[in-house]
Amino acid sequence: MQRILLSLLTLVSLIATIGPRQAQAAPIASGILSPSQNAVVKGLVTIEGIAQHTAFRKWQLDLLIDGHDATFVAVGENMFSAPGILAQLDTTNYPDGEHLLRLRVVYTGLNYDEHYTPIIIQNGHASPGEPIETAEPVTTAAEVAPAETTTVAPDLRQESKAELAPPAKPEIIVIENGTLGAGVPDGHRWVQVDIGEQTLTAYQGETVVLKTKVSTGKPGWRTLPGTFNVYVKYPQTRMRGPGYDTPDVPWTMYYSGGFAIHGAYWHNNFGTPVSHGCVNLRVEEAKVLYHWAPEDLEVVVVQ
Repeated sequence: MQRILLSLLTLVSLIATIGPRQAQAAPIASGILSPSQNAVVKGLVTIEGIAQHTAFRKWQLDLLIDGHDATFVAVGENMFSAPGILAQLDTTNYPDGEHLLRLRVVYTGLNYDEHYTPIIIQNGHASPGEPIETAEPVTTAAEVAPAETTTVAPDLRQESKAELAPPAKPEIIVIENGTLGAGVPDGHRWVQVDIGEQTLTAYQGETVVLKTKVSTGKPGWRTLPGTFNVYVKYPQTRMRGPGYDTPDVPWTMYYSGGFAIHGAYWHNNFGTPVSHGCVNLRVEEAKVLYHWAPEDLEVVVVQ
């Protein structure tokens, strides 16, 4: 009995010595910390935030003009698990008005979380590169909802919660069970990219199996016209060039040097030339086209 009592006393003493463990702090959620929501800004704005995920791949920062048209600001592959400077935004490059800052944290599988912060740009007489001037956040009649986090699967994502229009669809698509051209008599498979119309049309024999809006090269980044053949295909690849470095570019088909047809998960401006010369498609359309296309797909690019 004495031995049992001694053992119990020893156990109680040990528990008292260890004491309660301190609870571990929960990880801080990703998001934009500065500027604050509805801040009035002009000049050079420092954007601070957190960008992290257990399967992190990269983050991207965009400015959605009037809450709709996305303009690229910065991208990075280093995770920010603590508050840090993501980028500096010169507001003199953008129109006055109510806009949205969007932080997109991309993780494995081309999924991503989105975080929004509304800001109000009032440049006045600000000069390019002028240090930031901010005012207290204000509430307007068209106040945007507080910053939100949205987890989106790649084939279901929308460019902005502020976008009220239904998701755009191809003008023509012949597809069954995920297979482009199913049920259509087979024949020569080729695509035409029309720079003027910002469209891609895929032919299977005499039948159009896909016609949809694309984005070709923006001013200063010409999409090369001519007739080409795809020489290599990648389900996912990294693209680098002056002013950009984008990992995990999906469903890529190179047809001439660095020119390629591929999916673009970082914008939804299809029908407008915004690329660095490549032909951008919606990801889900790029996927079915990639699987439909022969290894040496003929690509005809016209003005």
